[in-house]
Amino acid sequence: MAVLRVGIEHEFVFADEAGRYLDADNSRYSTFSEIVDNFPTFAGDDAVFDCKSLEHYPKRCYVEGFERHDREGRSLETLPKGLEIRTLPHASADGVIAEFRRSYAEAMRLAGRAGLSAVLTSRHPFKTSLAFDARLGDEERKVRSEAQLALARSAMFTHGINVNVSLAGRPVEKMLGLVEKINYYAPVLIPWSFSSPFYEGKAFDGLCCRNYFRAHSRRMADLHLRRGVYVLEFRGFDACGDAQLLAAVLKLFCGFLLDESLPGKAPQQDPERLKLSSLRGFDDPSLRQEGQSVLRAARAALNGGGEAFDLLGAMLRENDSYAARMKSRYAETGCIMDCISGQYSY
Repeated sequence: MAVLRVGIEHEFVFADEAGRYLDADNSRYSTFSEIVDNFPTFAGDDAVFDCKSLEHYPKRCYVEGFERHDREGRSLETLPKGLEIRTLPHASADGVIAEFRRSYAEAMRLAGRAGLSAVLTSRHPFKTSLAFDARLGDEERKVRSEAQLALARSAMFTHGINVNVSLAGRPVEKMLGLVEKINYYAPVLIPWSFSSPFYEGKAFDGLCCRNYFRAHSRRMADLHLRRGVYVLEFRGFDACGDAQLLAAVLKLFCGFLLDESLPGKAPQQDPERLKLSSLRGFDDPSLRQEGQSVLRAARAALNGGGEAFDLLGAMLRENDSYAARMKSRYAETGCIMDCISGQYSY
Protein backbone atom coordinates (compact mmCIF):
# COMPACT_ATOMS: atom_id res chain seq x y z
CA MET A 1 0.00 0.00 0.00
CA ALA A 2 1.19 3.52 -0.79
CA VAL A 3 2.45 5.55 2.17
CA LEU A 4 0.17 8.56 2.55
CA ARG A 5 1.26 11.92 3.95
CA VAL A 6 -1.26 14.71 4.46
CA GLY A 7 -1.08 18.36 5.47
CA ILE A 8 -3.41 21.33 5.32
CA GLU A 9 -3.52 25.08 4.83
CA HIS A 10 -6.48 26.77 6.54
CA GLU A 11 -7.35 30.44 5.93
CA PHE A 12 -8.91 32.65 8.59
CA VAL A 13 -10.60 36.04 8.35
CA PHE A 14 -11.28 38.35 11.27
CA ALA A 15 -13.41 40.99 12.92
CA ASP A 16 -12.00 43.85 14.98
CA GLU A 17 -13.07 44.96 18.45
CA ALA A 18 -15.84 47.08 16.95
CA GLY A 19 -17.27 44.01 15.22
CA ARG A 20 -16.23 45.10 11.71
CA TYR A 21 -15.45 42.42 9.15
CA LEU A 22 -11.83 43.06 8.12
CA ASP A 23 -10.63 42.97 4.51
CA ALA A 24 -8.06 44.73 2.32
CA ASP A 25 -10.18 47.90 2.23
CA ASN A 26 -10.27 48.51 5.99
CA SER A 27 -7.12 46.82 7.33
CA ARG A 28 -3.39 46.99 6.74
CA TYR A 29 -0.62 44.44 6.45
CA SER A 30 0.60 45.53 9.88
CA THR A 31 -2.79 44.56 11.34
CA PHE A 32 -1.83 40.93 10.83
CA SER A 33 1.97 40.99 10.53
CA GLU A 34 2.28 41.83 14.23
CA ILE A 35 0.62 38.48 14.96
CA VAL A 36 2.91 36.61 12.57
CA ASP A 37 6.03 38.39 13.85
CA ASN A 38 5.32 37.02 17.33
CA PHE A 39 4.40 33.54 16.12
CA PRO A 40 7.21 31.03 16.81
CA THR A 41 9.53 29.51 14.23
CA PHE A 42 10.45 25.84 14.13
CA ALA A 43 13.79 24.42 13.04
CA GLY A 44 13.55 22.49 9.81
CA ASP A 45 10.36 24.12 8.55
CA ASP A 46 12.34 25.78 5.77
CA ALA A 47 12.92 22.30 4.31
CA VAL A 48 9.15 21.91 3.92
CA PHE A 49 7.63 25.37 3.44
CA ASP A 50 8.34 28.28 1.13
CA CYS A 51 8.48 31.83 2.47
CA LYS A 52 5.17 33.66 2.12
CA SER A 53 4.13 37.30 2.25
CA LEU A 54 7.48 39.04 2.90
CA GLU A 55 8.71 36.33 5.27
CA HIS A 56 12.43 35.85 5.83
CA TYR A 57 11.92 32.39 7.35
CA PRO A 58 8.79 30.32 6.71
CA LYS A 59 6.32 30.11 9.58
CA ARG A 60 3.31 27.89 10.18
CA CYS A 61 1.17 31.03 10.33
CA TYR A 62 1.50 33.86 7.83
CA VAL A 63 -0.40 36.82 6.36
CA GLU A 64 -2.60 35.74 3.47
CA GLY A 65 -3.62 38.19 0.77
CA PHE A 66 -2.85 39.79 -2.57
CA GLU A 67 0.90 40.07 -3.04
CA ARG A 68 2.23 43.12 -4.88
CA HIS A 69 5.41 42.68 -6.96
CA ASP A 70 8.13 44.79 -8.57
CA ARG A 71 9.22 44.35 -12.18
CA GLU A 72 11.55 41.47 -11.20
CA GLY A 73 8.70 39.65 -9.49
CA ARG A 74 9.89 40.31 -5.94
CA SER A 75 7.21 40.81 -3.29
CA LEU A 76 6.78 44.43 -2.23
CA GLU A 77 3.74 44.27 0.03
CA THR A 78 0.70 42.15 0.80
CA LEU A 79 -2.83 43.50 0.78
CA PRO A 80 -4.28 41.35 3.56
CA LYS A 81 -7.40 39.28 3.80
CA GLY A 82 -6.38 37.47 6.99
CA LEU A 83 -4.09 34.73 8.27
CA GLU A 84 -3.28 31.25 7.05
CA ILE A 85 -2.19 28.33 9.23
CA ARG A 86 -0.33 25.48 7.52
CA THR A 87 0.84 22.15 8.84
CA LEU A 88 3.67 19.80 8.11
CA PRO A 89 2.77 16.61 6.25
CA HIS A 90 1.69 13.84 8.63
CA ALA A 91 1.00 10.13 8.35
CA SER A 92 -2.55 10.55 9.66
CA ALA A 93 -5.37 13.05 9.99
CA ASP A 94 -4.98 12.89 13.77
CA GLY A 95 -1.38 14.05 13.46
CA VAL A 96 -2.48 16.99 11.32
CA ILE A 97 -5.16 17.98 13.82
CA ALA A 98 -2.79 17.83 16.79
CA GLU A 99 -0.30 20.19 15.14
CA PHE A 100 -3.02 22.43 13.73
CA ARG A 101 -4.67 22.90 17.12
CA ARG A 102 -1.37 24.02 18.66
CA SER A 103 -0.80 26.58 15.90
CA TYR A 104 -4.42 27.72 16.04
CA ALA A 105 -4.28 28.28 19.80
CA GLU A 106 -1.14 30.41 19.53
CA ALA A 107 -2.35 32.39 16.51
CA MET A 108 -5.68 33.17 18.14
CA ARG A 109 -4.01 34.11 21.43
CA LEU A 110 -1.91 36.64 19.56
CA ALA A 111 -4.89 37.81 17.51
CA GLY A 112 -6.92 38.35 20.67
CA ARG A 113 -4.11 40.43 22.11
CA ALA A 114 -4.37 42.61 18.98
CA GLY A 115 -8.13 42.96 19.40
CA LEU A 116 -9.05 40.55 16.59
CA SER A 117 -11.34 37.52 16.58
CA ALA A 118 -11.72 34.92 13.83
CA VAL A 119 -15.07 34.70 12.03
CA LEU A 120 -16.23 31.54 10.27
CA THR A 121 -17.05 32.11 6.63
CA SER A 122 -15.58 30.80 3.39
CA ARG A 123 -16.51 33.76 1.22
CA HIS A 124 -16.70 37.48 1.88
CA PRO A 125 -20.31 37.81 3.04
CA PHE A 126 -20.68 41.47 2.10
CA LYS A 127 -18.50 42.48 -0.87
CA THR A 128 -17.83 41.34 -4.43
CA SER A 129 -15.17 43.98 -5.20
CA LEU A 130 -12.34 45.73 -3.39
CA ALA A 131 -10.89 49.18 -4.03
CA PHE A 132 -7.34 47.90 -4.54
CA ASP A 133 -8.26 46.51 -7.98
CA ALA A 134 -7.64 49.92 -9.52
CA ARG A 135 -4.13 50.33 -8.10
CA LEU A 136 -2.20 47.82 -10.22
CA GLY A 137 0.63 49.42 -12.18
CA ASP A 138 1.86 48.60 -15.68
CA GLU A 139 5.05 46.99 -14.39
CA GLU A 140 3.07 44.72 -12.09
CA ARG A 141 0.88 43.59 -14.97
CA LYS A 142 4.04 42.49 -16.81
CA VAL A 143 5.00 40.14 -13.96
CA ARG A 144 1.71 38.22 -13.94
CA SER A 145 -0.72 37.44 -16.72
CA GLU A 146 -4.27 38.77 -16.69
CA ALA A 147 -5.47 35.27 -15.85
CA GLN A 148 -3.10 35.09 -12.87
CA LEU A 149 -4.18 38.53 -11.67
CA ALA A 150 -7.85 37.62 -12.03
CA LEU A 151 -7.29 34.47 -9.97
CA ALA A 152 -5.40 36.41 -7.30
CA ARG A 153 -8.18 39.01 -7.12
CA SER A 154 -10.94 36.43 -6.81
CA ALA A 155 -9.00 34.62 -4.08
CA MET A 156 -9.30 37.74 -1.92
CA PHE A 157 -12.97 36.92 -1.42
CA THR A 158 -12.68 33.20 -0.62
CA HIS A 159 -11.31 31.49 2.48
CA GLY A 160 -11.09 27.74 2.85
CA ILE A 161 -8.87 24.73 3.28
CA ASN A 162 -6.26 23.29 0.96
CA VAL A 163 -5.48 19.63 1.59
CA ASN A 164 -2.08 18.46 0.33
CA VAL A 165 -1.47 14.74 -0.04
CA SER A 166 1.51 12.73 -1.24
CA LEU A 167 1.45 8.98 -1.82
CA ALA A 168 4.93 7.46 -1.85
CA GLY A 169 5.11 4.58 -4.28
CA ARG A 170 2.34 5.87 -6.53
CA PRO A 171 3.58 6.66 -10.07
CA VAL A 172 2.62 10.01 -11.55
CA GLU A 173 0.09 8.35 -13.87
CA LYS A 174 -1.87 7.02 -10.89
CA MET A 175 -1.65 10.38 -9.13
CA LEU A 176 -3.15 12.01 -12.23
CA GLY A 177 -5.83 9.34 -12.09
CA LEU A 178 -6.68 10.50 -8.57
CA VAL A 179 -7.14 14.04 -9.89
CA GLU A 180 -9.68 12.64 -12.36
CA LYS A 181 -11.36 10.73 -9.53
CA ILE A 182 -11.66 13.96 -7.54
CA ASN A 183 -13.05 15.74 -10.60
CA TYR A 184 -15.87 13.23 -10.67
CA TYR A 185 -16.66 12.99 -6.95
CA ALA A 186 -15.92 16.55 -5.78
CA PRO A 187 -19.63 17.51 -5.63
CA VAL A 188 -20.17 14.90 -2.90
CA LEU A 189 -16.88 15.45 -1.06
CA ILE A 190 -17.54 19.09 -0.22
CA PRO A 191 -21.03 19.43 1.37
CA TRP A 192 -19.93 18.38 4.86
CA SER A 193 -17.67 21.43 5.05
CA PHE A 194 -20.08 24.11 3.77
CA SER A 195 -19.70 27.41 5.64
CA SER A 196 -20.37 30.16 3.08
CA PRO A 197 -24.14 30.82 3.12
CA PHE A 198 -24.02 34.63 2.80
CA TYR A 199 -23.48 36.78 -0.29
CA GLU A 200 -23.68 40.55 -0.81
CA GLY A 201 -25.00 41.13 2.68
CA LYS A 202 -27.84 38.62 2.65
CA ALA A 203 -28.53 34.90 2.75
CA PHE A 204 -27.38 33.00 -0.33
CA ASP A 205 -29.99 30.87 -2.11
CA GLY A 206 -27.97 27.76 -1.31
CA LEU A 207 -25.34 26.59 1.17
CA CYS A 208 -21.98 27.39 -0.45
CA CYS A 209 -21.62 30.55 -2.50
CA ARG A 210 -17.83 30.06 -2.50
CA ASN A 211 -17.91 26.97 -4.69
CA TYR A 212 -21.03 28.03 -6.58
CA PHE A 213 -19.43 31.13 -8.04
CA ARG A 214 -16.09 29.54 -8.84
CA ALA A 215 -17.38 26.25 -10.26
CA HIS A 216 -16.42 27.31 -13.78
CA SER A 217 -13.19 29.15 -12.97
CA ARG A 218 -11.30 27.37 -10.18
CA ARG A 219 -10.05 23.80 -10.37
CA MET A 220 -10.73 21.78 -7.24
CA ALA A 221 -7.67 19.56 -7.66
CA ASP A 222 -4.20 19.78 -9.17
CA LEU A 223 -1.00 17.76 -9.08
CA HIS A 224 2.21 19.63 -8.27
CA LEU A 225 5.87 18.63 -8.16
CA ARG A 226 7.18 20.14 -4.92
CA ARG A 227 10.76 19.58 -3.84
CA GLY A 228 10.91 16.39 -5.88
CA VAL A 229 7.63 14.95 -4.55
CA TYR A 230 4.30 14.82 -6.38
CA VAL A 231 1.66 16.43 -4.17
CA LEU A 232 -2.05 16.35 -4.86
CA GLU A 233 -3.72 19.61 -3.82
CA PHE A 234 -7.47 19.69 -3.13
CA ARG A 235 -8.98 23.10 -2.52
CA GLY A 236 -12.68 22.24 -2.36
CA PHE A 237 -13.37 22.22 1.38
CA ASP A 238 -14.82 25.29 3.05
CA ALA A 239 -13.37 26.45 6.37
CA CYS A 240 -14.21 24.02 9.18
CA GLY A 241 -15.38 25.29 12.55
CA ASP A 242 -14.16 22.55 14.88
CA ALA A 243 -11.53 19.86 15.27
CA GLN A 244 -13.97 16.96 15.12
CA LEU A 245 -15.35 18.02 11.73
CA LEU A 246 -11.92 18.87 10.32
CA ALA A 247 -10.57 15.48 11.37
CA ALA A 248 -13.60 13.79 9.83
CA VAL A 249 -13.32 15.44 6.42
CA LEU A 250 -9.58 14.74 6.35
CA LYS A 251 -10.19 11.06 7.10
CA LEU A 252 -12.90 11.00 4.46
CA PHE A 253 -10.55 12.47 1.87
CA CYS A 254 -7.63 10.19 2.74
CA GLY A 255 -9.86 7.12 2.67
CA PHE A 256 -11.32 8.28 -0.62
CA LEU A 257 -7.84 8.51 -2.16
CA LEU A 258 -6.80 5.08 -0.87
CA ASP A 259 -10.04 3.44 -2.03
CA GLU A 260 -9.87 1.45 -5.26
CA SER A 261 -13.54 0.48 -5.58
CA LEU A 262 -15.19 3.71 -6.71
CA PRO A 263 -15.33 3.71 -10.52
CA GLY A 264 -15.96 7.37 -11.37
CA LYS A 265 -13.38 9.50 -13.18
CA ALA A 266 -13.60 12.66 -15.28
CA PRO A 267 -10.96 14.64 -17.19
CA GLN A 268 -12.51 17.88 -15.93
CA GLN A 269 -14.75 18.82 -13.01
CA ASP A 270 -18.46 19.25 -13.75
CA PRO A 271 -19.40 22.90 -13.01
CA GLU A 272 -23.14 22.31 -13.14
CA ARG A 273 -22.97 19.44 -10.68
CA LEU A 274 -20.73 21.52 -8.40
CA LYS A 275 -23.31 24.30 -8.52
CA LEU A 276 -26.10 21.84 -7.73
CA SER A 277 -24.08 20.60 -4.76
CA SER A 278 -23.45 24.17 -3.60
CA LEU A 279 -27.16 24.95 -3.73
CA ARG A 280 -28.74 21.82 -2.29
CA GLY A 281 -26.03 19.67 -0.73
CA PHE A 282 -27.29 16.24 0.24
CA ASP A 283 -30.93 17.28 -0.15
CA ASP A 284 -30.46 16.29 -3.80
CA PRO A 285 -31.27 12.55 -4.08
CA SER A 286 -28.49 11.77 -6.56
CA LEU A 287 -25.86 13.56 -4.47
CA ARG A 288 -27.14 11.88 -1.32
CA GLN A 289 -26.86 8.42 -2.87
CA GLU A 290 -23.39 9.08 -4.25
CA GLY A 291 -22.29 10.63 -0.96
CA GLN A 292 -23.31 7.47 0.85
CA SER A 293 -21.24 5.41 -1.60
CA VAL A 294 -18.17 7.60 -1.07
CA LEU A 295 -18.60 7.45 2.69
CA ARG A 296 -18.79 3.64 2.68
CA ALA A 297 -15.78 3.32 0.37
CA ALA A 298 -13.61 5.71 2.38
CA ARG A 299 -14.55 3.99 5.63
CA ALA A 300 -13.66 0.59 4.22
CA ALA A 301 -10.33 1.87 2.86
CA LEU A 302 -9.36 3.07 6.34
CA ASN A 303 -10.70 -0.12 7.93
CA GLY A 304 -13.29 1.68 10.00
CA GLY A 305 -12.61 5.30 10.81
CA GLY A 306 -14.67 5.22 14.00
CA GLU A 307 -16.56 8.26 15.24
CA ALA A 308 -15.44 10.44 12.33
CA PHE A 309 -17.52 8.51 9.82
CA ASP A 310 -20.43 8.23 12.25
CA LEU A 311 -20.45 12.03 12.42
CA LEU A 312 -20.36 12.38 8.63
CA GLY A 313 -23.12 9.81 8.24
CA ALA A 314 -25.38 11.71 10.61
CA MET A 315 -24.63 15.00 8.83
CA LEU A 316 -25.42 13.46 5.46
CA ARG A 317 -28.78 12.16 6.65
CA GLU A 318 -29.79 15.61 7.92
CA ASN A 319 -27.97 17.65 5.23
CA ASP A 320 -26.34 19.32 8.22
CA SER A 321 -23.49 21.82 7.98
CA TYR A 322 -22.27 25.03 9.56
CA ALA A 323 -23.87 26.81 6.60
CA ALA A 324 -27.29 25.30 7.29
CA ARG A 325 -27.07 26.25 10.97
CA MET A 326 -25.92 29.78 10.13
CA LYS A 327 -28.87 30.28 7.78
CA SER A 328 -31.27 29.12 10.47
CA ARG A 329 -29.78 31.60 12.92
CA TYR A 330 -29.88 34.36 10.31
CA ALA A 331 -33.62 33.77 9.86
CA GLU A 332 -33.96 34.54 13.57
CA THR A 333 -31.51 37.43 13.98
CA GLY A 334 -31.05 39.01 10.54
CA CYS A 335 -27.41 39.74 11.48
CA ILE A 336 -24.63 38.10 9.46
CA MET A 337 -21.86 39.06 11.88
CA ASP A 338 -23.79 37.44 14.71
CA CYS A 339 -24.06 34.24 12.66
CA ILE A 340 -20.36 33.96 11.77
CA SER A 341 -18.82 35.18 15.05
CA GLY A 342 -17.81 32.86 17.87
CA GLN A 343 -18.15 29.76 15.71
CA TYR A 344 -14.62 28.34 15.86
CA SER A 345 -13.93 25.68 18.46
CA TYR A 346 -10.44 24.16 18.38
